[in-house]
Amino acid sequence: MKKAYYSKRIYKNMLPKVHVDAISHSLLLFNRAKHFAFQTQVMEKRSGKSKRDNSLHLTVKKCFDLNDYYTNSVVQEANALMTSQSELKKMYISTKEEQIKSVKKKIKTTKGRVTTLTNIKRSFIKGKPSFTKTSREQQKGSFFVVQFKKKTDLYYHAYQFEHHYLDIQLKALKERLGRLEFRLDRLQKQLKTLRNQTKSVVFGSKKLFKRQHTLHHYRNDHKLWLEDWERSRYNKMTISGRKDAKYGNFVFTYISETKISISPP
Repeated sequence: MKKAYYSKRIYKNMLPKVHVDAISHSLLLFNRAKHFAFQTQVMEKRSGKSKRDNSLHLTVKKCFDLNDYYTNSVVQEANALMTSQSELKKMYISTKEEQIKSVKKKIKTTKGRVTTLTNIKRSFIKGKPSFTKTSREQQKGSFFVVQFKKKTDLYYHAYQFEHHYLDIQLKALKERLGRLEFRLDRLQKQLKTLRNQTKSVVFGSKKLFKRQHTLHHYRNDHKLWLEDWERSRYNKMTISGRKDAKYGNFVFTYISETKISISPP
């Protein structure tokens, strides 16, 4: 059973500078270790081989000189992100497959219309207009009609029907068919890329990364963007709980009587 604990909020401006600096350093170190753990797994997945001799836990611990408690949380966060990306990939693949299915259906329908109108056009060229029973285009006496759901278009003679309707419709349908085939090709390439590639993550958000080149105040002051970028990348950390710890875990402890969370020296 999960429990939600409430604690008193502590503001940076109420703490001594030495504590604020220590917290900032911990956030920086934790997030850099998390980025390293995640990117290591991404590179290994892309290449299909591992260049490390030890487990990811021991590699991160040694590289960043962390204790087991921090390292465990770092690896858990990285693994959770890898799992999330894997699930997203499955969702994106499923969406692309549905889009491809929809486009193929539209192509089939459009080709059917092109075939129908082409056969009608050929019959007009031969001087013997003929129509299929299921087409919306029909001949009524000396007139030619096109029946839509809410209206009916009337053409008074063969020349008008052939050149003012058939030619225009065939041109539009062929252009639409070309656009659909182009879209199908692009979707199939995107699907292939999704299946074969392992994407990484832009920590700090891709949107903020691009803003260094698009927003006026960032273009004129790169240092300002860098501060916001680092704040976005290193602004939080999650320390996993421990069942065998009396007050939550061995890094931070929560005293339920006073609703205060403290960390060991």
